[in-house]
Amino acid sequence: MKKILVVIVLLLLTGCTNKVEEEKYAYLEYKNNLEEQKDFVSQESLEFNTYFNLVRETEEKVTYSLVIDSPKVNMKNVKALLIHDFVTDDVFPSVGIFDEPVTLHKDSNDKIVLEGSIQTIEDISDTKFKLYLEYVDDDGLENSIYYEVHRG
Repeated sequence: MKKILVVIVLLLLTGCTNKVEEEKYAYLEYKNNLEEQKDFVSQESLEFNTYFNLVRETEEKVTYSLVIDSPKVNMKNVKALLIHDFVTDDVFPSVGIFDEPVTLHKDSNDKIVLEGSIQTIEDISDTKFKLYLEYVDDDGLENSIYYEVHRG
């Protein structure tokens, strides 16, 4: 009986490890593709609204957030990643990569908030922020959006 329990536990651990590795691989793939991206959609062509906020909380910490809301279409299985070009080892904020994808319903109050922070005393006013977002529409088509975040 103990042998069976050991085998079951090992199988469960292996399954969890594979899922974690798959999530890490997916995250790195999204991040690398977004870093290399040169063409971005305009804010006017987005099927949702975005609001970006950047605040120096302390002398050594800046927080940032991007709110995605007011979808103009149904957006199912949403995955999103927000990155910046400030050098850091931190994981960038995401949704649907390490956790379950979300759904935003057309003309609803549904929203996604991607929040992060940068530990620095440096001026980061020239830091560029980029968003990758993918979703499935009502026709079952996968849509991928690369968007360079505009401040102000």
